[in-house]
Amino acid sequence: MSRVRLADVDLFVLCLEIFVLFCLETAFIVYLLWKTRIKKGSFNESVIGRHFNEWRKPIICFGIQDEMVEEFFDDNRLHIERDDWELSCEIVDRVLDVVVGEMFKVANERFPGLIFGGTLKKQGSSRDGLKVCDALEFDLLIPFYIEDIRMVERVVCERNGSPIPGLKKMEIMNYLKFPPWGTRYNLLYRENEKTYINARNLQTRVFTFILDQIKNRFNIRFKRVTKNTYNEYSIVLKPESPNLKITIKVKSKDGLDGFKNLLDSGYNNEDSSDLNEVNLEIDLVPGFLLSTDTYTCYADNDRFVSCERYGVIKWLKEGDLNISSEDGDLIWRNSSCGYEKCIFDIAQKNPDQLYIMTACIVLKGSLRQFEPESTDKLRIVLQSYHLKTLCHYGILFLSILEQESTISSVTEALGYLMEFLRLSLNAENLPHFFHGNPYLDAMFPGSCFGNERNSNMFAKHSPESLDQARLQFSCFAYKLRRLYCEKQLLDRNKIKLFAGLLFV
Repeated sequence: MSRVRLADVDLFVLCLEIFVLFCLETAFIVYLLWKTRIKKGSFNESVIGRHFNEWRKPIICFGIQDEMVEEFFDDNRLHIERDDWELSCEIVDRVLDVVVGEMFKVANERFPGLIFGGTLKKQGSSRDGLKVCDALEFDLLIPFYIEDIRMVERVVCERNGSPIPGLKKMEIMNYLKFPPWGTRYNLLYRENEKTYINARNLQTRVFTFILDQIKNRFNIRFKRVTKNTYNEYSIVLKPESPNLKITIKVKSKDGLDGFKNLLDSGYNNEDSSDLNEVNLEIDLVPGFLLSTDTYTCYADNDRFVSCERYGVIKWLKEGDLNISSEDGDLIWRNSSCGYEKCIFDIAQKNPDQLYIMTACIVLKGSLRQFEPESTDKLRIVLQSYHLKTLCHYGILFLSILEQESTISSVTEALGYLMEFLRLSLNAENLPHFFHGNPYLDAMFPGSCFGNERNSNMFAKHSPESLDQARLQFSCFAYKLRRLYCEKQLLDRNKIKLFAGLLFV
């Protein structure tokens, strides 16, 4: 039997300790390098803001404390499978390539002088990396202008003369040059010797007409190729301010795969009475470019970011705001989507901000996946854009205003978002992130959005609906209680920054 000397054991233990320390230090250095990838030299302008125009599958980022959150993701199927993502993205891109080509033709035939931009601008959750559960909804902006017509944005005021944040009217400076179809479709509105474009009629009588023609051409072809089969493919169009909502309805054995096969081959190569029904939703928003704004990048002072600012049609129903019914037909929204793209693109290289985005995805997924009767009132108040707004505040207060990295996990980030949400519901006020945000200069100094007064995104909801939402939020928070840090474990100063905006 061999003997082991005590000195040999001590030496072995010492070597093992040195090796473990080396591994830990190496891992820590790698972690720090990963955490600081956003520093100088790491940016590629082609993947930020207006330079990046692709669909982005969410990057789910977990920390070492996030075992329960990760398990929750898997159990509730919040992930989107890569094959499903790529299939939906391909179908949307291919269908819209045809749609835009046809829009050019119809516009040229029926509305000479109406010019559509050659490139659709991807936007929304599917572009920003915040999509959850499935890849069945996509948002795009189609740029347009009217040849030789100069339009200038003007403020929209309440009856008491106070400007309404985020809303504009478009004054036509040389209306005598407007094509004849402007008069035919009642697009020109005269008021106090000024001429404005009627946004409602532009959408419902011009853009809707164009897409109706294209929809009919698609559906005639679909009926022809599926004749005498069980399969059904169709496109449905529904104009909703500010969107032209296009729904691709698919009924086939292989669902979207069957529809892709139709696009590939030009004919229907399957037939079965065992049908899968899938709806693919596309929100197409016509937009008029107002400006391209350039800023020093808040994450890297040696670089610049460019944000496109579009006016999108936002005509209002009577009673939506305290404005005249005539003005309601003239309204455009000063869209902040170009700015949102920059925020989420920069976040892709910052782990702190990815934790916050992942926490936002947890909120979105939970509202979708929990029993409808337990969240229906809460979902009426909290729509996707409200949760995105909370994510913006999280990125600003937890990461950008901090000199050092402070967020270590999704669990911690979710704790802050839940507290922001609780405070907002209690105050019946969720401040718009861009309009009148006093901290916006930390990201976009001098932005026109910061000069406006703030607006409450909960303002359209009655006190009763907010009461019901608060009650359901308590149950919602209890169900998620193991996934987020409680208030007493969070930084009070960060919470105060958000709370201070609620009572301005």
